[in-house]
Amino acid sequence: MSTMILDGYNVIHAVPEMSRRLDRGVQSAREALVRLCQEYQGRRGDIERLYVVFDGRDASASGSLEQHHGGVTVLFTQEPEEADARILRVIESQRGRRCVVVSNDNEVFNNARAFGARVMSVQEFYEQLRPASARRSEPPTTSDKAALSARDAREITKAYWEHLEKKKSPPEDA
Repeated sequence: MSTMILDGYNVIHAVPEMSRRLDRGVQSAREALVRLCQEYQGRRGDIERLYVVFDGRDASASGSLEQHHGGVTVLFTQEPEEADARILRVIESQRGRRCVVVSNDNEVFNNARAFGARVMSVQEFYEQLRPASARRSEPPTTSDKAALSARDAREITKAYWEHLEKKKSPPEDA
């Protein structure tokens, strides 16, 4: 069994489906993330504890710094503590358990790893939220950039080399 800790606002802002919820309010986005976490935990079965950590300055009107929603525990920090520090405290409290931290924040990522936790990008986590059938049937994503033909690539390379050669040559009127 393992413990999973999500950097709440980092996840919300990194997942388009979640960030669109912010138009309806931060509470709506938080609730949607908690529902996704509940579904994920239920589907996985190997996650004993799942925490979502938010900076406290946006805590709900009730002011509670810890809320339980089924198997998901939502933690709000209390000023001056930030979510990054609270995530590390949760890892420390889970000594002996396997911890997985979900964040795209480099500081959280590196500190969590230093504390012995496994780290997972938000994209990797979000990919796991989708049903396996949806992941396999979708074609690979392609870049928005148009691919160059081999001929065009050669012409661009040739023009670039000519440009570099001209820069090396002394000016003609010298």
